[in-house]
Amino acid sequence: MLTALSAIERFLMRWTMRAAMTLLVLAACVSLWQVVTRFIFSEPSTWSEVTARSLDIWMVYLGVAVAFRQGALMAVEFVHQRLHGTARILLVAAISGLSLGVLAVIAWAGWEMAGRVKFQMLAGVENPFTGDGISIAMVYAAIPVGAVLSMVGVVARAAEEIAAVRRTGTAPAAPQEVYEV
Repeated sequence: MLTALSAIERFLMRWTMRAAMTLLVLAACVSLWQVVTRFIFSEPSTWSEVTARSLDIWMVYLGVAVAFRQGALMAVEFVHQRLHGTARILLVAAISGLSLGVLAVIAWAGWEMAGRVKFQMLAGVENPFTGDGISIAMVYAAIPVGAVLSMVGVVARAAEEIAAVRRTGTAPAAPQEVYEV
């Protein structure tokens, strides 16, 4: 059972990282387009600024989920490195529990915010297929999606750390398979 959940989590984080990297490339291309239209053609694009900003927002919220999974966020390691066995497991559980609580609040607030702005449209951006505007809620949706993915990362990292402490008494290094693209 845990093996299946671990495989699902690795798959999910791998694709989350790929999506974040793709969004970074797209944001860079859109930003370059904005510079070209503004300074070479002297006629700035109406859609590129808001599109680049929206891509950046999604990229950050997806990337932070992978950072949670890797344990790559800033941490104070002084206490963590000095604890062993049950004390370290309790510390990991407390930190993970607090992180999950904060992420749950962020997910809920992001969901609420996206619901409030669903009828507002992004300025200067149209859906290429329908010609309609694109809802600001599509950008705000990055908040709950990123928070839920981050929760998956927190749980996976905590489970991995607790299992390693039980086996060896020390925490594991960051898992490398998530970065495989």
